[in-house]
Amino acid sequence: MSVARLALAPGLMLGVVLLLAGCGGNPSYREWTASNHTPNIAFDECTEEVDSIMRLRGYPYRPLPETPQYRYRKEILSQCMRRKGYEPD
Repeated sequence: MSVARLALAPGLMLGVVLLLAGCGGNPSYREWTASNHTPNIAFDECTEEVDSIMRLRGYPYRPLPETPQYRYRKEILSQCMRRKGYEPD
């Protein structure tokens, strides 16, 4: 009987893994509606995205306003916010 359980365990584990893999995936944006906190969340997400882009390009995370990197960061952030559906205030 214990041999049968051992033979069944890998198949059962494979089934569980496949089932959980099917549940994963990116949500469709049509499933989501905006909440009161959406602008803050979008800003936080865009800030993380811009930080990562700045790091990959070798620029400082928070450049001084007098530098060209500041204008570059501001433009990337505004593009991200527009992609998320927000207009500048």
